Amino acid sequence: MTTNQASQNNEQRALLAPGILGRLSEIGQVLVPGIFAWAVTVVPCATMRGASRIGWVVAFLGFAALVAGAFLMRDRPRLGRALGIWVFLLFSLITWILNPAGIRPDRIDPVRAASGTFGWVLYGLGWGAPWRPGVHPEDNPRAQLHPKLEPRRIPVLRMPLVVAIAAVGAICALALAWRALDVNRALMMHGTALAVAVGLVTAAARIGLLQGQKRNASAPRQRIMHAFPWLMAIATLLIMVVAWWLSR
Repeated sequence: MTTNQASQNNEQRALLAPGILGRLSEIGQVLVPGIFAWAVTVVPCATMRGASRIGWVVAFLGFAALVAGAFLMRDRPRLGRALGIWVFLLFSLITWILNPAGIRPDRIDPVRAASGTFGWVLYGLGWGAPWRPGVHPEDNPRAQLHPKLEPRRIPVLRMPLVVAIAAVGAICALALAWRALDVNRALMMHGTALAVAVGLVTAAARIGLLQGQKRNASAPRQRIMHAFPWLMAIATLLIMVVAWWLSR
């Protein structure tokens, strides 16, 4: 009799193990990135020298809302999302407003800023569509299924290669902007780097879409008209860089 009970308990544990692991994986996808982003970007503002105690209380309330939302996500999705997204973001924003000195550009460490950005990106992806083993989005009864979208043309290897090169260039431009030490110059450098990054990614997307497509040679005047805005943007960027270099 004891042997039968032990075997039944082992079978129940074997059946519950995948469910428990799946539950922990589902919670961890939304909880771990949120805790990381909160610890890197919110906690330093609440615990810095001269910070008010109200800021620390608000930051802790945001953490509690994040944890509660992660655990309520499956059983009560509306309440879980309201707590884990909106309440958590609201308390984080209030913490930053109460301690504005903690988010000044001259006091933010580049490594911490990059880590915080990465954490918030993972936080958004986790709450957007949590991954569950063995579950597909089309299995949801509320999912609206549409016919499969066929590609306009056969993809070629050059398409992702062009986008990857532009993405690396955009990341390098954003990283170089953190080398500025002066506040005013840092603001100008970050704005310029952001414009350069957006321009690189946009141009790469257009070039990637044109790969594998038959192109007809256009008139020289039309080519000049298409290239004129980009030439003006490059000239403006060069003027800004030269002006910044001369003002050093």
